[in-house]
Amino acid sequence: MIPRRFRAATLAAALLAGGAARAQSVADVYKGRAMEIIVGAGAGGGYDVNARLVARHLGAFTPGAPSVVVANMPGGGGIAATNFLYNVAPKNGLVLGTFSNAMLTQPLFGADSVKFETGGFGWLGSTSREDGVCIASRASGARSLDDLRRRRLVVGTTAPGTTTHLFPTLLNRVFGFDFKFVTGYADGGQVVLALERGEIEALCQTWSSLKIAHPEWVPQGRVQPLVSIGLGANPELAGLPSIMDLARDDEQRAMLEIVLAPTLAGRPFALPPGVPAERLDALRKAFVTMTQSAAFIEDARRARVELSPADGLEIDGLLRRISAAPPALVAKVRAIVEAAPPR
Repeated sequence: MIPRRFRAATLAAALLAGGAARAQSVADVYKGRAMEIIVGAGAGGGYDVNARLVARHLGAFTPGAPSVVVANMPGGGGIAATNFLYNVAPKNGLVLGTFSNAMLTQPLFGADSVKFETGGFGWLGSTSREDGVCIASRASGARSLDDLRRRRLVVGTTAPGTTTHLFPTLLNRVFGFDFKFVTGYADGGQVVLALERGEIEALCQTWSSLKIAHPEWVPQGRVQPLVSIGLGANPELAGLPSIMDLARDDEQRAMLEIVLAPTLAGRPFALPPGVPAERLDALRKAFVTMTQSAAFIEDARRARVELSPADGLEIDGLLRRISAAPPALVAKVRAIVEAAPPR
């Protein structure tokens, strides 16, 4: 059921849909108004913290200088909010959303609960990419990707679909590496503890999570990064082999684009389909300018929010490409994503 406050917002949008509203300048649309960010998660988590950071700054860079408020809509791992933004939210540019980056590829895999097409959203950008990395403990003796090619490493994972499971599965199934999985850890923190205790030799997770949990590990040489996992170059992982460099042909590159699309849009922000183009363009420019501002960067530092912004047009272009992927290729990717852990 749609919350009453959102039904009211939808009715208000309909009342504004006449010709006079369409003739307004962008600044007129936002002046004296409040924008709303719908968060597809509960209060206090990473997506909520990112949304509130953006809410404190986006209005200052938007024509008309609107205020910005946050509303949480958890449910279905982000599906409830994503469905709402796509199908119900006002298309006047006053409502935007942020939700799990896993939503970016859900329409390709045909889940019944998915009622949206990611290529239809107006993507503003992301505050942070979520590039991944696979690391090995010092005790493992692995010091390079070549070492990983020559021997089996025991890797710890949580549930299928998580980065701890997906990244090593991708390396095994597409590129022939030989991770041995130890599964069933409750969360990424438990996998980290298992690495510290010597129960496992390797783990794969997002680079930002590793830095936040153990910023001293890499500088002190307690772990060795082996391969970066993402679609673009991460300056903090410069010099490390990239999974994209392993792709041998166009099909493998296309498969990686689908699987790793969520890493590009780590903390995505989007408008519903159908928002007037001039408003989408203004908010895209506002988002980019905001992420480059000193005040935003300093606020993010205080809030311990990792920043590595992605451009909305880059996200949009990627999603349009993967949405057009041949069904046979999507089926191959789905088999990897849903693969059971190897024994």
